[in-house]
Amino acid sequence: MMSSILQDLAMTPGPLTLVGALALVASGLALIASGNRTRDELLARRINKVQPGVTFAAAADEAQPVEEYLFRLPVRGMSEASQREVVRHFSKLAVSADRAQAYFYATRIIVAAGLGALAFFWARNIAAFGTFPLIPIAIMAAAAIMGWFLPMMLIAYSVKQRAKVVRSGLPDALELLVVCVEAGLSLEDGLDRVVNELRRSQPALADELGLTLADLKILPSREQALTNFAERVDVPSVRSVVTTLAQTLRYGTPLAQSLRVVAAEMRNDYLVELEERANRLPAYLTLPVILFLMPTIFLIVGGPAALRLLDAFHR
Repeated sequence: MMSSILQDLAMTPGPLTLVGALALVASGLALIASGNRTRDELLARRINKVQPGVTFAAAADEAQPVEEYLFRLPVRGMSEASQREVVRHFSKLAVSADRAQAYFYATRIIVAAGLGALAFFWARNIAAFGTFPLIPIAIMAAAAIMGWFLPMMLIAYSVKQRAKVVRSGLPDALELLVVCVEAGLSLEDGLDRVVNELRRSQPALADELGLTLADLKILPSREQALTNFAERVDVPSVRSVVTTLAQTLRYGTPLAQSLRVVAAEMRNDYLVELEERANRLPAYLTLPVILFLMPTIFLIVGGPAALRLLDAFHR
């Protein structure tokens, strides 16, 4: 009796079986992704032992194209901002930058498979779909497609939210930079102080300004560093700020005055955008008012008259 029950449980797939299968798939993908570099390094060491003239670095460079293809294959169809956001999210899980795209691709596969399997089991347990076996398969396919695109949608939303946060905090950062420049600090030293001050209150803005500071120290042209900052954030107001600062550094105009003017312009632009949103509210509220308030008003005003008419016709 007990053996027959165990056989029935083994033959009937359930949610626990699905979770176990997904866990096995995830662990297998993680092992494959983490074993590529180790296998290439072992191959390079063997080549170095067999051919003394070939160094370990050269052997690693020879093995790089295969690894580069494996880790850059999932990048297709993603913008640079999305790729940076993927690397930023997976860096919190101690995943290196060159492997973040592969882990993101594996995450998309797991989410698509998990949602598809859950949708299939849910649709199969509905009695109305029992006579139509293709409906659970169609629901499973739709859920899998949604799960495939869901991580991309979340990454795109995260990129937009990060750009908004950076834009909203940039006027305060520029005003702090004005104080530093007026105190006698250079642009690089002022940015260093501003980044340290904004680590807790504006971490996203502090990260972007930190990258800009590193570009200013490394790149031969300051304009190129500021252009990289505008490309990372990709907001029109930030591009105008970068253009103004680039012209200031090029023609030698007072930096503090330019920063103060740019900060005031950004605040004015933000206020204008808020006014535009407020002016659009009446148009957005028209449909909810028609759907929810007008029927109630008609019911209160015309309800008694309608009831009297019904009584009159009934008599």
